[in-house]
Amino acid sequence: MAISKNDCLVLLTDLEESGVDSSLMIKKLIKLSEPSIEILKFINDHRQLDLASFYEKLRKSYNNKRSTLYINLMKDPDVNNINKILATLNSYALQATLFADSVENKQIFFRFARLQEVYQCLYYYTKTYDLTNCLKLLSLIRADIKALETCYRDVS
Repeated sequence: MAISKNDCLVLLTDLEESGVDSSLMIKKLIKLSEPSIEILKFINDHRQLDLASFYEKLRKSYNNKRSTLYINLMKDPDVNNINKILATLNSYALQATLFADSVENKQIFFRFARLQEVYQCLYYYTKTYDLTNCLKLLSLIRADIKALETCYRDVS
């Protein structure tokens, strides 16, 4: 997950300082090696995560037939269609950059959205023509989306 245990601890502490009783979640988080969905949902319920908003926007754009980026991120990439894989990562980076105009802390949003990793994978591909890192990153982004979707929509 792009959101680390320390990130969640900071967010929970901020919630605690703003009057939200986060002590139980802080205790749970301390015992874990990485944040659980329960903790992310708690944070998002009290202070919407910009990354969750970004993924929700991508999904809504797909549902309204304005963009195919969401579906391209969510389905297994066709390794024979290199251009589509590269275009998906480039499009994701562009959309994250555009969405960052609406967030309070761009640096944190870019880290959560794995923007540096996207650019590193694309750069590595231009040097080696090896898609392995791009495919792994698409898989990580897909896992991030699935995890955070439980924070903002009822996934049964």
